[in-house]
Amino acid sequence: MFIDIRNTYPIRYYDMAERVRRTNAEIDNTVMTELEKLVVKCGFGNVLVTELMANARLDPPVFYRRYGSIDNLYDKLAQRYDFWINNTIDTSELSVLGPKLFFAKTLKMLYRELCNNVVMQKLLLWEMSADNETTRRTACIRDLMNMNLVEYYDMLFKSAHINIRSIIALLISGSYYLILHKERAPFCKIDFDTPEGEAAFSEAVDALADMLFNRIEVHDEKRACYERMLKDGISKKKACQYLGVDIHEFDS
Repeated sequence: MFIDIRNTYPIRYYDMAERVRRTNAEIDNTVMTELEKLVVKCGFGNVLVTELMANARLDPPVFYRRYGSIDNLYDKLAQRYDFWINNTIDTSELSVLGPKLFFAKTLKMLYRELCNNVVMQKLLLWEMSADNETTRRTACIRDLMNMNLVEYYDMLFKSAHINIRSIIALLISGSYYLILHKERAPFCKIDFDTPEGEAAFSEAVDALADMLFNRIEVHDEKRACYERMLKDGISKKKACQYLGVDIHEFDS
């Protein structure tokens, strides 16, 4: 009995006569390119394997033999964005701009880059909605990115008794939410899906940077006054009382 092998699979993505021999690298590149397009369209976890195979012109046996599952491809795509923050921040500018301007510029840059990076937005949404090895890994790696920079600011603000880590966490996570939420509705009546919204974000970052770094300047001024008072013979207790600080404020 004659069996038509073209009907072995319910969907035939391209005729045998139309096959174009491709290298493994070309196949991988096509698959990842098409996957990225579908992730932008549908989100992680929502891509139809049949649609991906059709768009990549790949038969099911080849696809499953080569990639195993769609989850493996999700992981490969997510790995492309593991170092998104690290690639966005140029720490060489720190010595040029100084800590205050660099702090503000970094937050603005992260906001702008994430606004323009739809795949990264989809990855963040996937991390919040799915608990698996890939989402846990990408979230953990992102937290470790530029930890040296966080520790630098940690030391800078330590004398002023500011927990800058928690403030950075609030600022970055707030940026994430504003961007992921911007197509739904304004926030505090600010439409962050507009240039005016981004300008409002930048203005807020500048204002917060001024307030934070002003705390350091005020603390340094009080320390200088405290040291001058001690040299003039004023007791430690009285000096701290005049300055309105705790008796142990300047011990370190």
